[in-house]
Amino acid sequence: MRRVCLLFTIVFLSVLFFSCRSYRVIDVETYNPAAITFPPEIKTVMIVNNSAQQPDGVGHRFLSFSKGDSLLSVSVDSMAYLFCMSLGKAIAESPLFYDVRICEDTLRRDSLFYNSRPLTADEVVSFCNDYGVDALITLDKMFFNTVFYETDMKNFVMGNGISADVSGELRALWPGQKTVYSIPFSDSLMWLMDENHLFGEVIEVLTTPDVKLAIQYLSEFTGQKIHVNFVPFWSDDKRWFYTNISSQWKQATVYAAGGKWEAAAKIWEPLFDKTKKWKPKARLASNLALCYEMTGNFNKAVEYAEISYGLFNEFAGSTYTGVQSTYLDILKKRVTADQILSEQLRER
Repeated sequence: MRRVCLLFTIVFLSVLFFSCRSYRVIDVETYNPAAITFPPEIKTVMIVNNSAQQPDGVGHRFLSFSKGDSLLSVSVDSMAYLFCMSLGKAIAESPLFYDVRICEDTLRRDSLFYNSRPLTADEVVSFCNDYGVDALITLDKMFFNTVFYETDMKNFVMGNGISADVSGELRALWPGQKTVYSIPFSDSLMWLMDENHLFGEVIEVLTTPDVKLAIQYLSEFTGQKIHVNFVPFWSDDKRWFYTNISSQWKQATVYAAGGKWEAAAKIWEPLFDKTKKWKPKARLASNLALCYEMTGNFNKAVEYAEISYGLFNEFAGSTYTGVQSTYLDILKKRVTADQILSEQLRER
C-alpha cells in the first residue's frame, strides 16, 4: 500500500511539475515615454531650485516609548541642490536633450517654505535668455518630515530607526508655453537598525546626525526616481511564453529564450496556422503576440493577443483568461505609448 501511495505521489507531483512548466517567465526591458512631451525645438534644459529652505526645527521629531515625544533640530541645507543634481544626472542619461544643466544660484530667500512661487512667463523668458537654455525644470517646493524613534524596556534599547518622508512640486517651463506642467511628488523611506549597518557603514547605534544622512539619501533617491516625468525611460517588466514538448516548439523556445524573436515567430506562426485545437492555438497566439511586441510591431501583437484572449475566454474561463486579458490591455497601452514616444523623440 505504501508503494502504491508513493507511486501515486510521484505521478501527481510529476504531472503538477510539468503542468507548471507549460510556460516560461522571462525578464524584459521596455522603453516608455515621459509624462511630459517637450516641443522638438527644445534642446537644452536647466534644473533650477526655486524652493525656500525648510527651517531646522520644523518637521523633525524624536519619538521614544519611555522618554516621550520631542522636537529635533535637523538642517536640510543643500538637500534641494542634491535633489536637483540627482534629477539632472538621471535626465542627462537620456538622449532627449543635447545638454542638461544645473543652476547653482539660489532664487528664493524668503521663509515661506510651505508655499510654491512659480516663475512667471516673463521670468521664464528672461531666465532662459540669461542662461542660454531652451527650457527650465523648477523645484518650487520641498518639505521633509522625519521621525527618529527608539523602543526600549527599562532603559534597555531594543532597537531604533528613522522614517523620512519628502513632498514637493516641480514644473516644466519654457518660453511661449501654452500648458504649464505641474508635478507634485512624494516619497518615503524607512531605515531600521540591521546588524549595526546603515548605508554600508558600521555603526553602534543611530544618532541624530544620521537623520540628516537619511534625508540626504532620500533626496538623491527621489530626484533620480522622478526623472521619468521628463524623459523616456527603460523599465523592467515580466513576460511569459508557452512551451510544448514538440521538437519544433522546443526549437522556437530556444530562440525565444535567447531573444531571437523573429526566428521564434517563423516557427510558431506556421504551427498556429495549421493547429486546429483551441488550447495550443491560443498559446501559440499568445507567443506570437510576445514576438511581435519584442520586435516593436505592437499593432500585430494586439491582433494575436486578441485571438489568444478570445479562445481562452470562450473555452477555458480560467485564470489564463484573466492573464491574457491583462496582457492585451498592456499591449493596447503600448500602442498609444509608442505613438507618444515617437513624438517625443522626433527630430532629436
